[in-house]
Amino acid sequence: MGRDSTERALALESLRRWPDLDRELEGETGYRRGGGLRVAIDERAWYAAPEWVAEQRADGVPVELVDESAARALVPGIAPACVGGVYCAIDGQAAAVPTVHAFANAARRLGARIEEGIGARALEVEQGRVVAVVRTDGGRTPCDVAIVAAGAWSGLLLGPLGIDLPLRVRALQMLLSDPAPMALAPVVGCFDRGLSLKQLGDGAYLIGGGWPARIADEAANRYVIEETSVRGSLDVARAVYPPLEDATLAQSWAGLEAFTPDELPLLGPVSGIDGLFVAAGFSGHGFALAPAVGDVLARLALGRDARRDLWSGLHADRKSRAKPRA
Repeated sequence: MGRDSTERALALESLRRWPDLDRELEGETGYRRGGGLRVAIDERAWYAAPEWVAEQRADGVPVELVDESAARALVPGIAPACVGGVYCAIDGQAAAVPTVHAFANAARRLGARIEEGIGARALEVEQGRVVAVVRTDGGRTPCDVAIVAAGAWSGLLLGPLGIDLPLRVRALQMLLSDPAPMALAPVVGCFDRGLSLKQLGDGAYLIGGGWPARIADEAANRYVIEETSVRGSLDVARAVYPPLEDATLAQSWAGLEAFTPDELPLLGPVSGIDGLFVAAGFSGHGFALAPAVGDVLARLALGRDARRDLWSGLHADRKSRAKPRA
């Protein structure tokens, strides 16, 4: 729900695969489909909601308008100011760290070698083709194909090759409460408010929504949590879902994310260098796309049908434009 039209096909394909990932990977991702509800807490947002719904439904996204009583049935305790919302029954959530381990273990079973604690320092290119990755431990790994999926640090690897990706790094804050009794099934957002709220399997509430932290050292992945962002995020979350007033904040952290001007990812081959592919600039919303993006990259690396119908507007060489702000 709420994806840009350019990445909807990729998102729908990825979402199709999530329910079966535990079986496919022989691991636990923590995935559960509890739906997603984006609420309107003023008449202006509610007035604009039907057009927002119609535009997504035209691309096959199964969203529906729900009135105030239906919204309260989905999320008991929602703000008294709620006048309705938009619900997507196929939205859900998964646990990030267990999902990473499930993918990694499945890859190992299929013969992949995963080296932890070693970074990529540079890429070697000869006669217009990538030939090796230079590691931070001083080693060199020859290769026929290299996929740069280095998040906020992708530009540092590609820049020396004359590839200037339009990436800007931001630090996005997350808040976690102490565990509480289970009460919230859908992932909750709010029109015109910075909010992503979900209750995890252990009962803790996870609160996001794009609130910033301050980058202290980009290369070293160091950030500083800003108290104003913590207060702002909590105020919005509690205003939309008042039961959070009783929740105790247990932890706050941030992650460095690479953003493109249009906040859409860069995906696919790099022009002028054979064997080099990139997946970067997911702008804070790439986790849900992982199954489909991984499939696309594997197909590209193996020279197979890369299903370009899913990502034709996300090509790494496109001229991304600034995303208009509401």
